[in-house]
Amino acid sequence: MDVNAYSAEIQKLIQDVQDSRGKDPQITINCCRELEQYGLSLNDNALIGFARFSLGETYYLMNDTANFYREMVLCLEPLKQIKEWGYLTMANNMLGIMSLNRGNAPFAMDYYMQAVRYCQEYRLPDLEWVVHMNMGNLYLNIGNPDNALVHFESGYQYINHHKKAENYVSTRTAACIGLGKAYLMRGEAALAEEYDHILERECMPHLLPMEKLVVYCFKARLYHEQNRHEECEACIGEIRNTFTADVPVLDVFDDLYDFTDMLLTTEHYDDYLFMYKAMEEPTRRTGIRNLEKKLLVLKLKYCKATDNLVDYAANAMEYFELDQLMEQEVGMMISNTIELRSRLNELTNITKEVELENRVLQAKSETDALTGMYNRLKLSEYADEAFVRSMKNHSSLAIEILDIDYFKEFNDNYGHQAGDKCIWFVANSIQALTKYEGVFCARYGGDEFVIIYEGYTDKEVFGMAQELKRTIVNAAFEHAYSKVAIKLVTISQGIFWGIPEGGQSPWNYLHAADALLYKVKKKSRNSIMLGHSMDGEDDEILSEDGE
Repeated sequence: MDVNAYSAEIQKLIQDVQDSRGKDPQITINCCRELEQYGLSLNDNALIGFARFSLGETYYLMNDTANFYREMVLCLEPLKQIKEWGYLTMANNMLGIMSLNRGNAPFAMDYYMQAVRYCQEYRLPDLEWVVHMNMGNLYLNIGNPDNALVHFESGYQYINHHKKAENYVSTRTAACIGLGKAYLMRGEAALAEEYDHILERECMPHLLPMEKLVVYCFKARLYHEQNRHEECEACIGEIRNTFTADVPVLDVFDDLYDFTDMLLTTEHYDDYLFMYKAMEEPTRRTGIRNLEKKLLVLKLKYCKATDNLVDYAANAMEYFELDQLMEQEVGMMISNTIELRSRLNELTNITKEVELENRVLQAKSETDALTGMYNRLKLSEYADEAFVRSMKNHSSLAIEILDIDYFKEFNDNYGHQAGDKCIWFVANSIQALTKYEGVFCARYGGDEFVIIYEGYTDKEVFGMAQELKRTIVNAAFEHAYSKVAIKLVTISQGIFWGIPEGGQSPWNYLHAADALLYKVKKKSRNSIMLGHSMDGEDDEILSEDGE
């Protein structure tokens, strides 16, 4: 855009936008609105595109989802008309980041792929590496470290060849952490350690205290995996000393989340509480419900780990309410995406590459990497559909939650690789039940699994649950550290059966089944408890020994 071609008044508005960007959002918004009106009156796509892009960017920084999507969608067509490929790349990149933050990885990939195509077609390597870094983070989010490594490596190579670029140390730090996290996810701590050495030797001496925070988060997780306990404790101490309310949580949420989850796993409960409380308010202020929901998962894990059933129930209800609000946000993103594609007349021109990438991504996002079972995302979707079917047909529905007895003792004594094999073995045994029509199973997390039974009597459901228990026991998978008498891998099961009624939800059934499992574990492991009423009065232990 040639600024000198405009009147002094328009030039001043453009300069005011540049000067206030990221500093005073209200001034930016007011100036952009005036520029947009000038552009519309002059039929000038350059002014219209610039004004709408700047508005979208401002709303992005304000975490104003609805206005962000509207302005970014509206800026794309005029920018394309004037061939502003750099702005188009940045717009698609921001749409991808916002979509991923709000829990929609397929939408995010669509935007990132469009941004990469612009970069490759119009030779914008200075922007392409940024998109590749974000694609790397996307693949880490869905548990695919192999693809994450490809994208992080692309960004890393660009950075290494541009050492005089602004923020070189910060960007190299981000690339090293991304590569290190991907290798950690692959279970290759030795390769992750190579990037730790680069960070320590070449980056840390030049970073500000706040910039070191994410480095310490990565280091703590790496040292934990390598059983370097003293160094891990030192990193935890550094993070507690460095963390303040001024930390830009949105920029470092994933790093802080992974670190806080590690604190829970290692039973650093005091440090966990410190981090959770420090992150809670900044996360709430972002207005991104997907991040609030992820943080709430940590609180649920803590309640369960500390046997706080009362707080667990309250937080579970809050989780369900957030889940409903997120569905509304997804609907909004779908609406805006349809509008985007309609305006640009590109619905028929979506490339086979994007379609294939999204199909693969959708499958990845719905399945658990270790077991191949469906994950919680698909579970939530299926449970809603099954509940609606049962309500409509006035037919029965049962939800079972089960876990492996004394799995922590198994993992601690046999090691993580053996623990993964144990989970895989139980998952395979569970999936055998899908030979029955109307049976769905998913990994709920850790050593917990969920099974949904549609259209069966309570006795039939119990029979299938017994069949599963016998299958696992008969396999004679050794667990010498189990406190169950037979010293084999066994499971405990909580099942809630009923005919759904108005005012209920899948979460009611899931929560009731979880409460029954909790009772089983308090009374007698290796048992099945099946309940028939929401108040628990008709709960019945149908098997104490699994026979």
